[in-house]
Amino acid sequence: MAGEMNRRAFLTSAALGVAAAAVPATLAQEASTMGADAKTTVGVQLYGWTQPINFPNQPPLIERLDDAFAAIKRAGFDNVESDTAMAGNRKFLDAIDKHKLGFPASYSGGTFHVEAEAHKAIQAMAADAKVARELGVEVINCNPSVKAGGAEKTDEELAIQARMLDRCGAELRALGIRFAIHNHSPEMRSNAREIHFDLRNTRPENVWFNADIEWIHHGGGDPVKLLEEYGDRTASLHVRDAIGTEWVQALGEGKIDYLAVVAVLKRKKFAGPISLELAYTEQTKITRSFEENHRVSRQFIRRVFGA
Repeated sequence: MAGEMNRRAFLTSAALGVAAAAVPATLAQEASTMGADAKTTVGVQLYGWTQPINFPNQPPLIERLDDAFAAIKRAGFDNVESDTAMAGNRKFLDAIDKHKLGFPASYSGGTFHVEAEAHKAIQAMAADAKVARELGVEVINCNPSVKAGGAEKTDEELAIQARMLDRCGAELRALGIRFAIHNHSPEMRSNAREIHFDLRNTRPENVWFNADIEWIHHGGGDPVKLLEEYGDRTASLHVRDAIGTEWVQALGEGKIDYLAVVAVLKRKKFAGPISLELAYTEQTKITRSFEENHRVSRQFIRRVFGA
């Protein structure tokens, strides 16, 4: 597998014109400089607040932002993470202003392994980013779309994806925003092939890592090992907990070793947005309200992350 990974890395590096092993010192220094002003913030990723399992027979989140943001604030959070495009939504703007919530990180997606689609994704993301930065967005987390049918991307598709991610990151960097690739379990297949491919074959000042700790674990990976390799390129975190692959109701009540995660983050001098993303399945044992589980999780973050 190591030989195959090296071959893939070489193919993509040749296509991009960047070899990760030979990133010029000036570029590495620029990446470090761009993150130098970053600070650790703690917020809530809003996905779980859209789940019908948590809010049965309720209207869409956009219609109940006032209640949701009030609960998030009561639970001890001062920031939220939502879709980047929400920066242009009046209801969202009014709600974060009313509840005095920050918006340091946002979430976007797009197809990057098909060049024509990638150009559209970059154009849309750059347009949204120009608005979002005025609200204080410093990091845009992006999960590149999976391939139709769910198959792994080919070497050639990953070569296109890496080149397009690098281009997108360069455009966002020009706006003063760090562009960080997010992972779910598909990117963890074949020993995290896609994550390694993307990060080893893009410029570190253009493309950062948004490490979703539970999805790394969920996909069979080791969060600590990935952070050991890419911790100095980690711009932001998503955190949740699980027992095996079953999500639990609050952070700190599962089996993920967050003490080990925090230890490597401290060594790597991580600073950036941490977003709690509680989400449930039918198998999740729920004994407290969603708000209370956020409060319990916030206490865990203070105690373990010191944030």
